[in-house]
Amino acid sequence: MQTEGRQIKAALGINEERYQGLLNTLEAGIVVHAPDTSIIMNNLKASELLGLHNGHMLGKDARDSAWEFIDLDNNTLSPEDFPVNRVLTSKKAVKNQELGIYRPMFKDVVWVTVNGFPIFSSTGDFYEIVISFVDITARKLAEIELKSLGDILEEMVEVRTTELIARNKAKNFDNDFINKVRNCVLENIGIIGLDIDTLAVKLFMSRSTIQRKIKRESGLTAAQFVRTIRLEKAHHYIQSKTHRTLAETAYAVGFKHAGYFSKVYKKYCAEKVTSSNSLQLEKTK
Repeated sequence: MQTEGRQIKAALGINEERYQGLLNTLEAGIVVHAPDTSIIMNNLKASELLGLHNGHMLGKDARDSAWEFIDLDNNTLSPEDFPVNRVLTSKKAVKNQELGIYRPMFKDVVWVTVNGFPIFSSTGDFYEIVISFVDITARKLAEIELKSLGDILEEMVEVRTTELIARNKAKNFDNDFINKVRNCVLENIGIIGLDIDTLAVKLFMSRSTIQRKIKRESGLTAAQFVRTIRLEKAHHYIQSKTHRTLAETAYAVGFKHAGYFSKVYKKYCAEKVTSSNSLQLEKTK
């Protein structure tokens, strides 16, 4: 019997070794949690992605201070939103949760897609929770770079749009509709999100009607028209020294980024010297 017991033990040891070897060949990180969220098994990829030595993984639970996850907006993830806790709370699988893992050892962030599912005992209680991590850092960095290039392109387009507005010729803005829109923009000029939809609500007109009439009367798109009014108002503030800094002026006329406003305003002033077609704003009371 003792011999048979030793043989069974040896066979189990071999199977466990093969199982662990198989897990270590996977490109995905695998972590198995007990019902109390403590780690009872993991592969090497998991310790790599989580930024911990493999020997330090076992026994750590979801409350451990070693974990620092962030969401897609770079905000620290609350413990209840940790994948293992989501599975534990909902008793359902978690699919394709994207998050960042801050690794103090390397002082970097790894982005992963996480999937997890519960395993129940025959009595319906939690037996294990299996969590998998797939590294998507390369894709995430490419997305960030693409967004940065998109922001630069958008800025270039807006600067060029401002230049074209300054060169706009022979446009008569002295009519009731244009004045009505202009006054509405001036009354709400500090609102950063002021756009055509907001104007439509405030003027009790449809979006398409405002766009069509502004284009017909001014030759500008609605966005160009609003931006020109913002720049003219900013010019008035700067000339009258209303604010202490350029940034304060930028925010006062609804620009989100002071650096971008500075570029656009410099272009506007350069064009203003040679152009007589800029919008003339009524003097602020």
